[in-house]
Amino acid sequence: MVRHFRKPAIIGLLLLAITSLASAATVRGQLVRVSPNGARAPVPGIAVTVYNQQLGRSAVARTDQSGMYYLQVPQGSYTLEIWTSNPPRTYSIQVREPYTNIPQIPVP
Repeated sequence: MVRHFRKPAIIGLLLLAITSLASAATVRGQLVRVSPNGARAPVPGIAVTVYNQQLGRSAVARTDQSGMYYLQVPQGSYTLEIWTSNPPRTYSIQVREPYTNIPQIPVP
């Protein structure tokens, strides 16, 4: 009898996952280092997450060679976390579909 309920439960979970991905928004931004003369250079390899009290912390995204990061999360209010220290530097952000562009953030 348990086997009969396993398949519908798995299908239900898959549909829920697909639905949440369909309503996900992309958060994208760039981390840069600012030199004393004002020149900006991308900072690769920095961990970035977002945190929402109901959903918890997102998966970690690392900045690429151009200093860009990309996260997929449902729309809502979040805290953007830049992990250059522990605790991380934080910024309040509002995520909207389909894209939320975060202004350049200088890092030490």
